[in-house]
Amino acid sequence: MLFSKPQPFAEALASSQAKTLLPTSLGTRDLQKLSPDIRERSRFSAKVRSAGHLAVLDDGVNDLAAGQIDLATARLRLKQFLQSTGYVPPEGKAGGLQDFSSDRRIDLQLRINTQQAQGYGWWKQGQDPDLLDAFPAREFVRVESRAVPRTDWPERWNAARAATITDGATASDSGRMVALVGHPIWKELNRFRVEYEPFDFGSGMGTEDVARADAMALGIIARDTQIFPQERPFNENLQATPEIRSDIRFNAKGVFVYQRGGTG
Repeated sequence: MLFSKPQPFAEALASSQAKTLLPTSLGTRDLQKLSPDIRERSRFSAKVRSAGHLAVLDDGVNDLAAGQIDLATARLRLKQFLQSTGYVPPEGKAGGLQDFSSDRRIDLQLRINTQQAQGYGWWKQGQDPDLLDAFPAREFVRVESRAVPRTDWPERWNAARAATITDGATASDSGRMVALVGHPIWKELNRFRVEYEPFDFGSGMGTEDVARADAMALGIIARDTQIFPQERPFNENLQATPEIRSDIRFNAKGVFVYQRGGTG
């Protein structure tokens, strides 16, 4: 049976709901220095120290991953929460990424977190042994257009290949960027150091399955080589406290309701 890219509803939602809230005063650069395992299992945003803020973000991402709301609704929730706390953007920063209430900042938060949940879901479904046998490799390709696309991906691919293992992955000058599923190049290539999409902020790059015959023709796998499923269990204890979540409520019209003094 041939499969198109699976729809990762259950797997995406499970990975998203397993994340714990991580209030932090760290900026983006410092957050990148944290262990990938911590970042993968946490819900955070640069300079966001409010657990209540993160709880609203977390609920929005979970609902987006479940297909229960759209981006505009999730964005409105965050704006209403910030308004309820009396938030004012830093002087001279209104409308930019340092303004927690700006569309630009909120959309980035929601999109990257939802994309990571979906990326994990696609990756998780791809660990089926029958799929791995039929499609043991992936090709790094552009899956979304950009007004000004990055042009350095081939160089980044070759650098990641050189930093890991050249066997099992083609060089970009071959005309294709293909590597076996589970090859360390995927983590090395990814800004977030995970093997699944997205590969960078605002990236339009993704992956497509490569059939065994195609991978054999590229010289990265033999006919009888087996690719084993990978496991990435999420710690079931990594969840926000009930006290935080119980204070985050929206009424039937979607208007934010601040209960019990809140946590903002």
